Amino acid sequence: MTRRGKWMLGTAVVLVLGGLATWLLLKSRAEDVAYTTEAVRRQDLRESVTANGEIQARTKVNVGSTITAEIREIHVKDGQWVKVGDLLVSLDQERLRQDLVRAELSLVTARQDLKNAQAGFDKQSQTYQRRDDLYAKGIVSKEDFQQEKLNLDNATTQLERAKAGVQQAEAALAQAKDNLSKTVIRASMSGQVTGLKAEKGETAIAGQTNVAGAVLMVISDLSEMMAEIKVGELDVVKLRTGQPAEVTVDAIPGKIFQGKVITVASGTDRPAGNSFGNTQETQSYKVRVQLLGTAEELGALRPGMSARIAVLTAERKRVLSVPLAAIQERETKAGGLGLMTGSRSVVFVVKGGKAEERTLVTGLSTRRAAEVKEGLSEGEAVITGPTKALPMLANGQSVKVEKPK
Repeated sequence: MTRRGKWMLGTAVVLVLGGLATWLLLKSRAEDVAYTTEAVRRQDLRESVTANGEIQARTKVNVGSTITAEIREIHVKDGQWVKVGDLLVSLDQERLRQDLVRAELSLVTARQDLKNAQAGFDKQSQTYQRRDDLYAKGIVSKEDFQQEKLNLDNATTQLERAKAGVQQAEAALAQAKDNLSKTVIRASMSGQVTGLKAEKGETAIAGQTNVAGAVLMVISDLSEMMAEIKVGELDVVKLRTGQPAEVTVDAIPGKIFQGKVITVASGTDRPAGNSFGNTQETQSYKVRVQLLGTAEELGALRPGMSARIAVLTAERKRVLSVPLAAIQERETKAGGLGLMTGSRSVVFVVKGGKAEERTLVTGLSTRRAAEVKEGLSEGEAVITGPTKALPMLANGQSVKVEKPK
């Protein structure tokens, strides 16, 4: 054997002996540990999703402008109740009045052009008819007849253009009138002004709601209130519309509002254009819970109040359960191509002073216990601790059980 081969063999022997010594040490330590156990029993299990959120009116509208103009007057105050059709904001009309005058003059001109084009067409049509009769009798030449036909075609084109000009002028006038009418903004729903964002003299920006100045105020219907939360991708799959919920509000301590889930977002709140390669980014989904209660109870709530929401996602009565502390996750090969690794849930049951490994099929899980579908029987003692010693347990290992205090 060469020197290199002897060296490699010596290294391997040292590693094996070191590993064996480490295993024996851990095994001896594991056997010296006093383990705690708990009996598998039947109990009621309730699974819930809890998150922080805020109170909102179920129905609200962002009042904005469809034109860009200076705010001349704001006719309401923050917190004021309004009815449908009430005057909210008046915008500057001067520029739009001038646009209206120009549109009216353009329509007058277009109609006059149409009148002239119609007269020219009628005259050319008569001339063409006479030339057609004379050409049929052989009195005029073919060239003269074709020239009159060309003149009639030109007159027809001019007439069609004039008609189109009138239509465009009428549309421009209607647009100018519509723009002028939009300088007066009225309430589209009844409710309370819950967010007055504009001031007299500022410029109302048309259309773009994410631009400062686009939303002038918010009107909310406070007769129906809801709590809005954002949950992660692991929790959103548990939520369904109609599930019951409880809501507490920081501003009203001691009061628990009952509610139910009314919407669960089907898409993430991630902004468009984000890279899918960013696996560290937490995805969130918007969930809305309608609050139940009397008008007096809901009347104490205000949009924007902080809230804590718990949604009951599942419930099982008298099911076999095991403490979560007893469950260990062990790596295993997944199915299919076998390229991905999976995990299996195992527990250790004390049998004749030794640890017996069991693979579990679990169901509903809470923060303390999990439903057992397969793998355990009622009354069996599963090892629950100490937490640091559980990963060192092996099937068939002798264990010392701590006596209950």
